[in-house]
Order: sequence, then C-alpha cells, then structure tokens
Amino acid sequence: MKRQGTEINFSIIIALSLIIIGLFAYLIVPFFMIIFWGSLLAFFLYPIYSKILNQFKNKKTISALTTLFIFIFFILTPLFFLGFQLFLQIESNLQYLNELSIFKIIEYLQSLKEKPLLSKVYPHLEPYLESFQSQLPQHIPKITEKLLLSLSGMLTWSFGLVFKLFLTLFTLYYFLVDGERIIQIIKELIPGSEDRKDIILKRIALIIEGVLFGNLLTALIQGALSLFIYLILGLSSYAILAFLTILASFLPFFGTALIWIPASLYLIITGSYIKGIILIIYSALIVSQVDNLIKPLLIGGKTKIHNLLMFFAVLGGLARFGLTGIFLGPIILGLFLSIIEIYKAHLLNNHTTSSENH
Repeated sequence: MKRQGTEINFSIIIALSLIIIGLFAYLIVPFFMIIFWGSLLAFFLYPIYSKILNQFKNKKTISALTTLFIFIFFILTPLFFLGFQLFLQIESNLQYLNELSIFKIIEYLQSLKEKPLLSKVYPHLEPYLESFQSQLPQHIPKITEKLLLSLSGMLTWSFGLVFKLFLTLFTLYYFLVDGERIIQIIKELIPGSEDRKDIILKRIALIIEGVLFGNLLTALIQGALSLFIYLILGLSSYAILAFLTILASFLPFFGTALIWIPASLYLIITGSYIKGIILIIYSALIVSQVDNLIKPLLIGGKTKIHNLLMFFAVLGGLARFGLTGIFLGPIILGLFLSIIEIYKAHLLNNHTTSSENH
C-alpha cells in the first residue's frame, strides 16, 4: 500500500514537472531566435573572447564588451551595409521592372538578334520569344506587384529586427561571460562518467564547428570574393549577385557556378567580352576553389558534413524559417548529428559495461 502511494506521488511530481516545463517552453518560444543567435554567436566568438580575457587578466566584463565591439565594428556593420544595399537593389530592380514598358522589353528582345553571338541562334529562338512576348504583358504587373508588397513588408520587419538585434547582443554578452558555467550545467545533465561526458561534448563541438567553419563560413568567404569581382566589374546588382552566390554555395555539384556562369554569359552576350571572360577566369580559379583549398584549412580535423545532408538542411531551413534558416537549418543538422553521437556513445558505454560484468 505504501509502495502504491509512493508511485502515485511520483506520478504527480512527474505530471507537475511536465506542466511546468511546458509553461516554461511556452514562455521562451517568442525569444527562441534571439537565444539561438546569441548562443551561436557566442560559440563562434568564444575563441576571440578567450584571447582577450587573457590579455585583460580574466576581467570578464571588459573582455565581453571588447568582443562585442569587435563583432559590431568588423562583422555587423559591413553586413548591415550590404543588407541595406541588397534591399535597395531589389527595390530598384522591381520598380524598374514595374515601370518598364512592355514595348521596351520586346524592343530589347528584338535587339538581341543584332548581337554577333546571337545572330545565328536567334532564328531558332524566335518562335519561343514570340510566345514569351505574347504572355509577358499579363504576368509582369502581377509578379512585380506581389514582390513590391513583400518588400514593403520586409521594410516593416526590419524595424523590429533592430530591437531583436539589441536583445541578441545582450544575450551574447551573458553567454560569453557565463559560458563556462552554462557548459558545466549541460555537462552535469549528460549521463555517464566524466571522461564520457568530455568525449560527448567535444564531439558536439566538432560537429557544430564543422557546420560553422566548413559550410557557413565557406559560403560567406565565397560571397565576399564574388562581391569583390562584381564591384570591380561594375555590375549594378552586385549585392543581389553576391547574396545569390552565398545561397548557391550550399548546393551540391554546381554550387556558385549557377550564378557566375549565367552572369558571365550575360556580359559576353551584351558585348562586354573582356568583363565576361575575367568573371569566368576569376570565379573558376578563385571562388570555386574555396571548397578545395580554404575549406580543408578551416575544417582541419573537424567533422565534415555530407553535401547532400547540408543541401536539404539549407532548403528545409529556408522553407521553415525564411532567410534565418540558411544558418538555422545547418545548425539543427549539427545538433541532430550530435544527438546521434550521444546515443551511440551511451549505447557503446552500456555495451562495454555489460560485457565487462559478464
């Protein structure tokens, strides 16, 4: 009877615990993205923070504030400028497309047959272009109207982003200052011996570093290198092309070539032969080689994530979380692989223990 009463009390405690955990999760959900970005940036910036901490003789507050200043000045400010340019270029292109006369588009398509490279091909394309011209008037206004509405919604969203950014930096500060304590709490929650816990945490760190340095940082480097050549060649939509290059870098097989090949062909077709050839040579020899040369240096001994898994993680992240999903998708993949590693390590540990007992 006493045992039955104990079981009932235990069930009540479990039920109350689950309710409280559910309420806590409900409370935190609105700030999930802020906590996510704060923890991700803390993980990324912690090596810099550690070096600064040594220089300032373990003064955590000054070290954390210095790390925040470095992040804001060298990373956040350039990204904000590029994001603003991206917004302006998209808006400009959409406004131009919206105001563009259908007759001007048809006139431009007709002028293509005068280009040396297209003069022989144009007669074969003419039937398709005529069909395209007939359907163009009814589609362009609808498409541009929807895109402009989305863009105005994005502008409203950006004002809320400033407040979220402040909260993220605030969270980042405390993650840097209390990072070791947080890791210790997580370590205490992991079952197993101290050695096993250290192995599991190290494995998780390697997987997340593999995602950050092997894929996300590589994509940003390829985007930066592409941005440089687009600016040098004087391409008006340099920010849009650089952003598309970052997205394409996650795709297997063709990768960034999906952006720079069409851009190069456009330059050549429109008569800018030298610019087109320069873009092809630069992109093939420098941008595309980041995967082969820089990525191994960034990853080192860290875990490399399979391209197919990364591809679906990015696509799934974009579908579920929007632009943030470019980063959130791969990180979720990294955490998922970490959980598998914990599960495997726990099973192996149990199996080894049971074998020794027998």
